[in-house]
Amino acid sequence: GVFHTEKRSILLIIYPDGVFLYIFCRGGIMPKTKLALTIPAALLFITQSVFAETHVVTAIGMKFEPMVVKIAPGDTVRWENMPTHNVETIEGLVPEGTEKIMSPMGENYQHTFDKEGIYVYICTPHIGSGMGGAVIVGEPTNLDDIKASDASGGLGRVVRKAIQEAEAM
Repeated sequence: GVFHTEKRSILLIIYPDGVFLYIFCRGGIMPKTKLALTIPAALLFITQSVFAETHVVTAIGMKFEPMVVKIAPGDTVRWENMPTHNVETIEGLVPEGTEKIMSPMGENYQHTFDKEGIYVYICTPHIGSGMGGAVIVGEPTNLDDIKASDASGGLGRVVRKAIQEAEAM
Protein backbone atom coordinates (compact mmCIF):
# COMPACT_ATOMS: atom_id res chain seq x y z
CA GLY A 1 0.00 0.00 0.00
CA VAL A 2 0.97 3.63 -0.34
CA PHE A 3 0.62 5.96 2.63
CA HIS A 4 1.02 9.76 2.51
CA THR A 5 1.74 12.41 5.12
CA GLU A 6 2.66 16.07 4.64
CA LYS A 7 6.37 15.30 4.78
CA ARG A 8 6.74 11.87 3.21
CA SER A 9 5.13 9.07 1.28
CA ILE A 10 5.58 5.44 2.17
CA LEU A 11 5.36 2.47 -0.18
CA LEU A 12 4.93 -0.77 1.69
CA ILE A 13 5.35 -4.00 -0.27
CA ILE A 14 4.59 -7.23 1.56
CA TYR A 15 6.21 -10.40 0.22
CA PRO A 16 6.02 -13.91 1.74
CA ASP A 17 9.68 -13.63 2.84
CA GLY A 18 9.54 -10.12 4.28
CA VAL A 19 8.31 -6.58 4.08
CA PHE A 20 9.98 -3.98 1.89
CA LEU A 21 9.61 -0.33 2.78
CA TYR A 22 10.36 2.61 0.49
CA ILE A 23 10.27 6.07 2.03
CA PHE A 24 9.97 9.05 -0.29
CA CYS A 25 11.06 12.25 1.46
CA ARG A 26 11.61 15.83 0.30
CA GLY A 27 15.28 15.05 -0.27
CA GLY A 28 14.64 11.99 -2.44
CA ILE A 29 14.07 8.31 -1.90
CA MET A 30 15.59 6.47 1.01
CA PRO A 31 17.10 3.11 0.11
CA LYS A 32 14.92 0.03 -0.01
CA THR A 33 14.77 -1.57 3.41
CA LYS A 34 13.76 -5.12 4.15
CA LEU A 35 12.08 -5.29 7.50
CA ALA A 36 12.12 -8.53 9.44
CA LEU A 37 8.65 -7.93 10.76
CA THR A 38 5.43 -9.79 10.73
CA ILE A 39 2.63 -8.13 8.79
CA PRO A 40 0.78 -6.93 11.93
CA ALA A 41 4.01 -5.54 13.39
CA ALA A 42 4.79 -3.77 10.12
CA LEU A 43 1.36 -2.19 10.04
CA LEU A 44 1.68 -1.11 13.68
CA PHE A 45 5.07 0.44 12.88
CA ILE A 46 3.60 2.30 9.92
CA THR A 47 0.58 3.51 11.88
CA GLN A 48 2.47 4.78 14.90
CA SER A 49 5.66 6.20 13.46
CA VAL A 50 4.65 7.47 10.04
CA PHE A 51 1.22 8.92 10.65
CA ALA A 52 1.83 10.41 14.10
CA GLU A 53 2.23 14.16 13.83
CA THR A 54 3.71 16.81 16.10
CA HIS A 55 1.64 19.98 16.50
CA VAL A 56 3.26 23.15 17.82
CA VAL A 57 1.54 25.56 20.20
CA THR A 58 3.47 28.79 20.81
CA ALA A 59 3.19 31.03 23.86
CA ILE A 60 2.90 34.59 22.59
CA GLY A 61 2.59 37.17 25.36
CA MET A 62 -0.32 35.99 27.49
CA LYS A 63 -1.92 33.57 25.04
CA PHE A 64 -1.32 30.23 23.39
CA GLU A 65 -1.43 30.16 19.58
CA PRO A 66 -3.39 28.29 18.42
CA MET A 67 -5.70 28.30 21.42
CA VAL A 68 -7.36 25.04 20.34
CA VAL A 69 -5.55 22.31 18.43
CA LYS A 70 -7.29 19.27 16.94
CA ILE A 71 -5.15 16.15 16.67
CA ALA A 72 -5.39 12.40 16.14
CA PRO A 73 -4.75 9.85 18.88
CA GLY A 74 -1.02 9.17 19.03
CA ASP A 75 -0.08 12.69 17.96
CA THR A 76 2.17 14.94 20.04
CA VAL A 77 1.68 18.56 21.02
CA ARG A 78 4.80 20.62 21.65
CA TRP A 79 4.52 23.91 23.54
CA GLU A 80 7.27 26.38 22.64
CA ASN A 81 8.45 29.84 23.72
CA MET A 82 7.65 29.06 27.36
CA PRO A 83 10.17 31.18 29.37
CA THR A 84 7.59 32.25 32.00
CA HIS A 85 4.81 29.74 31.31
CA ASN A 86 3.74 26.17 31.98
CA VAL A 87 0.99 23.73 30.95
CA GLU A 88 -1.40 22.30 33.55
CA THR A 89 -4.53 20.25 32.83
CA ILE A 90 -7.56 20.77 35.03
CA GLU A 91 -9.35 17.90 36.78
CA GLY A 92 -12.84 17.43 35.32
CA LEU A 93 -11.82 19.14 32.07
CA VAL A 94 -9.97 16.15 30.62
CA PRO A 95 -11.14 12.64 29.68
CA GLU A 96 -11.84 10.48 32.70
CA GLY A 97 -8.91 8.35 33.76
CA THR A 98 -6.16 10.49 32.24
CA GLU A 99 -3.16 11.58 34.25
CA LYS A 100 -2.68 15.23 35.10
CA ILE A 101 -0.22 17.15 32.96
CA MET A 102 1.95 19.63 34.88
CA SER A 103 4.93 20.84 32.90
CA PRO A 104 7.91 22.52 34.54
CA MET A 105 7.71 26.31 34.64
CA GLY A 106 9.79 28.07 32.00
CA GLU A 107 10.55 25.03 29.83
CA ASN A 108 9.33 23.98 26.42
CA TYR A 109 7.26 20.85 26.84
CA GLN A 110 5.69 18.10 24.77
CA HIS A 111 3.09 15.44 25.42
CA THR A 112 1.75 12.57 23.31
CA PHE A 113 -2.03 12.13 23.55
CA ASP A 114 -3.44 8.62 23.13
CA LYS A 115 -6.94 8.87 24.61
CA GLU A 116 -9.72 10.62 22.68
CA GLY A 117 -11.43 13.64 24.19
CA ILE A 118 -11.00 17.29 25.08
CA TYR A 119 -8.07 18.31 27.29
CA VAL A 120 -8.39 21.84 28.70
CA TYR A 121 -5.12 23.29 30.00
CA ILE A 122 -3.93 26.53 31.54
CA CYS A 123 -0.76 28.45 32.21
CA THR A 124 -0.95 28.40 36.01
CA PRO A 125 0.37 31.93 36.75
CA HIS A 126 -1.44 33.58 33.82
CA ILE A 127 -4.93 32.01 33.70
CA GLY A 128 -6.30 35.23 35.23
CA SER A 129 -5.39 36.83 31.90
CA GLY A 130 -7.14 33.98 30.09
CA MET A 131 -3.96 32.11 29.16
CA GLY A 132 -5.07 28.59 28.44
CA GLY A 133 -6.00 26.31 25.61
CA ALA A 134 -7.43 22.98 24.62
CA VAL A 135 -6.33 19.89 22.76
CA ILE A 136 -9.11 17.93 21.06
CA VAL A 137 -7.92 14.39 20.44
CA GLY A 138 -10.00 12.50 17.87
CA GLU A 139 -13.66 12.63 18.87
CA PRO A 140 -14.60 14.99 21.75
CA THR A 141 -15.88 12.11 23.88
CA ASN A 142 -16.11 14.19 27.08
CA LEU A 143 -17.91 17.18 25.53
CA ASP A 144 -20.93 16.82 27.84
CA ASP A 145 -18.65 16.88 30.91
CA ILE A 146 -16.90 20.00 29.59
CA LYS A 147 -20.28 21.67 28.96
CA ALA A 148 -21.42 20.81 32.50
CA SER A 149 -18.39 22.46 34.11
CA ASP A 150 -18.91 25.71 35.97
CA ALA A 151 -15.67 27.30 34.76
CA SER A 152 -15.59 31.09 34.92
CA GLY A 153 -13.14 33.93 34.35
CA GLY A 154 -10.14 33.18 32.18
CA LEU A 155 -10.75 29.45 32.43
CA GLY A 156 -14.38 29.95 31.39
CA ARG A 157 -13.22 31.71 28.22
CA VAL A 158 -10.96 28.75 27.38
CA VAL A 159 -13.76 26.25 28.07
CA ARG A 160 -16.24 28.17 25.87
CA LYS A 161 -13.74 28.23 22.99
CA ALA A 162 -13.08 24.47 23.38
CA ILE A 163 -16.83 23.76 23.30
CA GLN A 164 -17.28 25.96 20.22
CA GLU A 165 -14.48 24.17 18.36
CA ALA A 166 -15.70 20.69 19.39
CA GLU A 167 -19.26 21.41 18.30
CA ALA A 168 -18.00 22.60 14.90
CA MET A 169 -16.41 19.20 14.21
